[in-house]
Amino acid sequence: MSAKSGYDELEFERLYTKLLHQKTGAFFCVIANSVEVQREIAENMCGRFSGGEVQVVDFGKIGGGFRFSSESLRGLIRDDSRFLFLVNFQLACGDLSDIDFLQVLNLSRDSLAELPHVFVFMMPLYFRITLARNAPDFNSFFRYRAEFSSEVVSPNQLKGLDSPHEGFSLANKSLLEYYVEKYGELSDKESKAAFETVLKILDLNTSLRVLHFAELNRFFGEFVRLLQKYEGELEDAAFDIAKVFFGQGDYDEALGWYHKALANREKVMGAEHPDTAIIYNNIAVVYIHKGEYDKALEWSHKALAICEKVMGEQHPSTATNYNNIASVYQAQGDFDKALAWYHKALAIREKVLGKQHPDTAMTYYSIAVVHIHQGEYDKALEWSHKALAICEKVMGKQHPSTTATYNNIASVYQAQGDYAKALEWYHKALAIREKVMSKQHPDTATTYNNIAFTYFKLGEFAQARDLFCRAVIVWTACDLADHPDTEIAYDYMRRCYDKAGGEAGGFEKWYKDRIENYPEWVEPD
Repeated sequence: MSAKSGYDELEFERLYTKLLHQKTGAFFCVIANSVEVQREIAENMCGRFSGGEVQVVDFGKIGGGFRFSSESLRGLIRDDSRFLFLVNFQLACGDLSDIDFLQVLNLSRDSLAELPHVFVFMMPLYFRITLARNAPDFNSFFRYRAEFSSEVVSPNQLKGLDSPHEGFSLANKSLLEYYVEKYGELSDKESKAAFETVLKILDLNTSLRVLHFAELNRFFGEFVRLLQKYEGELEDAAFDIAKVFFGQGDYDEALGWYHKALANREKVMGAEHPDTAIIYNNIAVVYIHKGEYDKALEWSHKALAICEKVMGEQHPSTATNYNNIASVYQAQGDFDKALAWYHKALAIREKVLGKQHPDTAMTYYSIAVVHIHQGEYDKALEWSHKALAICEKVMGKQHPSTTATYNNIASVYQAQGDYAKALEWYHKALAIREKVMSKQHPDTATTYNNIAFTYFKLGEFAQARDLFCRAVIVWTACDLADHPDTEIAYDYMRRCYDKAGGEAGGFEKWYKDRIENYPEWVEPD
């Protein structure tokens, strides 16, 4: 089996064992990039179970008229089936946008959970990335996930996060380039000092995500090479090194360095020191990104116990711990618990920091996001506007947090089908990103992409086509041509070209002309 498809036999056995002992209905997710691998896994599973217990539903063979809902899926289930392998599951969304499809799927979750069947959703890697980007709660309803794929994608490239422009300058970039070039010529003392400078700059900019991915990855590769020389001498720098690896999405390396930092900090400051609690919290955040939520909660509660004991229940650091625990429950899809912990954090922040503090605004923002996932759009707008009022007043209309809130409000209106208001708020965000980050920044391209999807929903395919094109060109210029988001945008651009009445067979020439005729999209302002 593994020789034919290339997927790991061990993963298949793990999945089979999980299913074999599954007594009640559940949701499982299997990531397998090619449809052939998905079908092979499903067919092999049919052979493991007898009596027709396994039913394979291939959405690629159902036809274009299918639209996913709990009712439509129920109509495909045989009475005698126990395990449903949903091959090509991403096709079930039809022409729905990612966000719209996720809304439908969220609404169907409870209805499907009432059935005795075990649903095994089989999807390609890029669709999992899209889900993770647009609805972090989606993966939480899978009690198990197996990945039959050798493709590795940096988790940092999946996030479309807003990037502050403060903190990075051409001087910092020049320093990085200088040390990377001259490092081999420096003395040991000079090279160690240079390495520490590189570390500080990389730590700052991986945290803020200011550099383009291509630039950051180049410097990071050099950083790893330099790190090998001083690995045994950097106990004091272990915490910062961990943050750099975390910023690059290398979570296992980050954990290793955080544990080195933790051992040193517990030895010097003790196990109940507030600085020790900071490392516990950082370890918890790594586990959140790895999807290991039980471990994330374990480390978050260890940090919380220190903060409550040493600093009290009304301290800002305690509020931060409450906030972190809320984010774990949010990632798990347990929105009621997430809201309860966010409100615990909010009560402290409003009392201690005040209602006009940025941390208070971020809690308002987090509560709004939870309400979006719950489909409670009026509440989401209420909390988003509370966050926005603080961001605009305290941080200014051009701050990334303000931009993030604009995007949040836009996504609510898009989910409600109010595309005119969605466009209004997306364009507010775009104006800031083009001015502050430039038209060539990956985050600006993300906003182009969001606006393009909105125009696609409105049936304005020419405008959608041009904006998808702009997003693809910018991402490609940032060395993200092979990123799944770029591939998805490229596919939508092609579809919009056809729907807008493009000349048959002329898409590639049209796209080439766009690149050649609009160089300002890929060259610095």
